[in-house]
Amino acid sequence: MEDKNTKKIFSWPFLFQLAIVGLMYIAGFVLLDSLPAQMPMHWNIAGEIDNYMDKNMAIIVFPSITLAITLMFPFLSRIDPRRENYELFKKSWIILQATIVIFFAYLYFVTLYLTFHPEVSIIPFIFSGIGVLFMVIGNYLGKIRQNYFVGVKTPWTLDNEEVWNKTHRLAAYLFFIAGFVTIIEGVVQWYVFPVFMGCVAIAALVPIIYSYVIFKKYQKNT
Repeated sequence: MEDKNTKKIFSWPFLFQLAIVGLMYIAGFVLLDSLPAQMPMHWNIAGEIDNYMDKNMAIIVFPSITLAITLMFPFLSRIDPRRENYELFKKSWIILQATIVIFFAYLYFVTLYLTFHPEVSIIPFIFSGIGVLFMVIGNYLGKIRQNYFVGVKTPWTLDNEEVWNKTHRLAAYLFFIAGFVTIIEGVVQWYVFPVFMGCVAIAALVPIIYSYVIFKKYQKNT
């Protein structure tokens, strides 16, 4: 029998996410006439604009991507072979969904702002946003239970629940620290990209290696 979480697709968290997407569309269409013909869509590592898009397309693309992600979320738990576990981390799953949608909305509104103020560097905005995203993920990653869509999904975490739990507790700390460092570096801007890439590499790779090591340890002890 399907759990309550998979049945309630149109729950208040889902409607909240749709409302955020709606605000993105509204903002784009309200500002359409005052926007320049070409909107910035990409920045280089120095924070300089290096690619543009027609404004009529630009105001639709980002909200539409966010809408697609929002519509995808409710169905992940429905098709996951371990869908019963989603009820065990329901609150964390809801918060993570909302955080990702808010992050995409944040990027969109930053883009609109920088369209009117091209002289402003995107670096503090983008790295502060990513840093907050990482910190929120880190705060809830340790509460996620075994599933096939969210978390550190290695053959070893999916095979052993204890390996999953220990790996995600470590990953939670690493993501939180990576987010904090990313925010600081985005503000001081000493070695932004090397520091950021180092944080991502550590937060992503260390838990994978750790899951393999402790899985082998459990095998030896059994």
